[in-house]
Amino acid sequence: MSQHDPQTPPNPRPAQPGASRSGLVWRLWGNRWLRLGVVAALVLLAVAPFTASWVVHRFTHSITDDAFVETHVVNIAPQEVSGHLVRYLVQEYDMVAAGQLLAEIDPVPYREKVALLEAKLGVAAAQLAAAKTSLERLQAQVPREIEVVQRALAAAKAEQARDEKTLQFTMEDTEKGIHEARSDLEAARARLDLADKDHTRYATLFAKEAATERQSQEATRTYQTSQAEVKASEARLGRALAGEKKVEAVRQAAAAATHQAQKAEQALEVALTRRLEITEAERQVEVKNQQVGEARRALDVAKTSLRYTRIIAPFPGVVVHLYRHLGDYVPAGTPVLSMYNPELTYVTANLEESKLEGVALGNRVRLDVVAFSEPFRGRVVWVNKATGANFALVPRNLSSGEFTYVVQRVPVRILVDKDERWPQLRAGLSVTVAIEHGPGDPEWAKQAADEMRALEATIKPSGD
Repeated sequence: MSQHDPQTPPNPRPAQPGASRSGLVWRLWGNRWLRLGVVAALVLLAVAPFTASWVVHRFTHSITDDAFVETHVVNIAPQEVSGHLVRYLVQEYDMVAAGQLLAEIDPVPYREKVALLEAKLGVAAAQLAAAKTSLERLQAQVPREIEVVQRALAAAKAEQARDEKTLQFTMEDTEKGIHEARSDLEAARARLDLADKDHTRYATLFAKEAATERQSQEATRTYQTSQAEVKASEARLGRALAGEKKVEAVRQAAAAATHQAQKAEQALEVALTRRLEITEAERQVEVKNQQVGEARRALDVAKTSLRYTRIIAPFPGVVVHLYRHLGDYVPAGTPVLSMYNPELTYVTANLEESKLEGVALGNRVRLDVVAFSEPFRGRVVWVNKATGANFALVPRNLSSGEFTYVVQRVPVRILVDKDERWPQLRAGLSVTVAIEHGPGDPEWAKQAADEMRALEATIKPSGD
């Protein structure tokens, strides 16, 4: 057997003082599980402050990563007009002012229509002027004609009355003259008869010398005088009878005056009917006036359509997208470009219903935007009164009784505090939101909401 048997262990070293404690430590450290426990304890001691802070943060904040930067992107389209796009005056990402010209639809057809309607308006206005002139002429002429006819009728009536009185007077006078003449004639004939008898008797008596010659001569003279009176009475009767012709002439004159008065009455009726011409002319003026108004309204519509060919910025903002190329045909209402107002930028967080407790209007918010290394700050403006599921295009149908619980989310609008990075925010950026719990500040939230509504009110159609 050799001196050093491998199976025989060598003699151990004599133990040194204090070596037993360190050896125990090294033997303990050689235990793997003990090493792991020590390391874990050290790690826990190191992260304990951070873990406590994280736990407190989770319990005092409502946190979600279902949040995005949003703004009101408005599609700008031509109103009421269609045509080819002939001009772009802006490019994407250009800042524009309210009222700035952005693009233009081919205005030639609309300009020609305006010219045509202006010509039609001129014709309608000329026709209206002619109708007014005709009406003024009738209004000046017809009353005068009526007045003249009325005067002629009055004169004819007066002449008729005068001729009727003359006829009556002439008839009475003629009848009276005839009656007197006949009476005179009868009296003259009676005297002639008596004178004839006296003449014959005295002539006989004178021949017998029973009467004197003077008596006979006087009887003869009386007889001759009676004959003359008879002839004179006959002449007067003839003249009186001739007066009947005068009566006939006066009667004819009276009839003519009556006929003339009737003609004057008919003329007055005809003249009065000309008032209807005035009424017709007035209605014609009204019709022409309406035609002028219609032509003017059509012209205004055409001018409005021509103005709509100029697509202008309805509010100050940023052009974010051009949908059309030059030369494209653009139907009315089809978007040509999109833009938004950077001042109306906010964050919408879709917060789980289980995290609504503690969220109030005006609460402070931490906004970790993925595109930025440093967080933004903001405050809650409002919390929606309905969940997003109420506005789903295909709502859930639970009438069959099949139900699987799905966490509902409530939109929360957050106003972002402005800093030097504000202009770099873009709509659609992803955000992680942490909303502090607390009573909030309703007065601030109301004021902020009013300011946002005022900004929203500035967004109007480009034609207004």
